[in-house]
Amino acid sequence: MALTAAANPSPRAAELTVELENVRNAKGEIRICMTRDVEQFLKCREDPQAVKVRVAATEGESEIRVPGLSEGRWMLLVLHDENGNGKMSKSLGIPKEGFGFSGNPAIRMGPPRAEDVVFDLPAGQSSQRVRVKYIL
Repeated sequence: MALTAAANPSPRAAELTVELENVRNAKGEIRICMTRDVEQFLKCREDPQAVKVRVAATEGESEIRVPGLSEGRWMLLVLHDENGNGKMSKSLGIPKEGFGFSGNPAIRMGPPRAEDVVFDLPAGQSSQRVRVKYIL
């Protein structure tokens, strides 16, 4: 039994500070969703295991703490939900609201892949800087 526990140590507690930059205004709220599920990462809000945080939007730069995490591999999505409808608003399929991802991947035709945004969260305190992007 001791060998099994040593081979599979339980995850330790972690806390993430998300350092946001480039939020264009203070309308609506900032929604942060963190998931470990590669298959669900773009549908993070539908993942029952995801960690979700909502705060009032602040123009420019801000910091948002996400407590209650465990160390391991995570994917982070940020939405500046300016109209407060709880989802990304689009016009002809193009995002009308700001968004960002861990790792700040280049955005080309379509969203990034999970492997472009996954990061290892160590136990204890950590941070991720996310630049919010606006297309329209």
